[in-house]
Amino acid sequence: MSSSTRCFVVALCLVMVSYSPMAAKGEQGLAEQICIESIEDKEGCLALLKQADPKIVSAKSFQHLAQATLKWAVSKASEGQAFLKELAQTDNSPAIVQCANFDYDGVVESFKSALGELKDDPETASYDAKVAGDGPGCCERGLASANINNPAIAALNRQIVLLSSLAFNAVCKLGD
Repeated sequence: MSSSTRCFVVALCLVMVSYSPMAAKGEQGLAEQICIESIEDKEGCLALLKQADPKIVSAKSFQHLAQATLKWAVSKASEGQAFLKELAQTDNSPAIVQCANFDYDGVVESFKSALGELKDDPETASYDAKVAGDGPGCCERGLASANINNPAIAALNRQIVLLSSLAFNAVCKLGD
């Protein structure tokens, strides 16, 4: 085989490999894969990953992804609750107080429970990760009924719902 023919065959093989489904999946991290395959708000999920702990984006196994996502979720939910509590002190609206205390207590505790159960009871961990997403919905409904439109709270609630979905789906992948 001539050298030009060999170069052509090698180039053709490289092109075929680079466009194969396995290569496309390999370019994508596990977290991105979950965003694209499992999350309704794909763009929001992918945007969230741009802010993520590098351990999430570079996770090589669903176990590591689930653990890193849940740790980040606990941190983000705790920060969000602190923000809401500070806002509740200045605003003192019953709806914001409800979000800060009751709704986000549940979010933080659910993420912490999911993280604690991850190794020994992934099924319960997935449930708790999913349930963590209920708090932002309750918070939003309470704010809506009080005619409160706060873009910062809405953004926080969207972020926590996305983290809940990402964590839930990562934990569910442990059984695959």
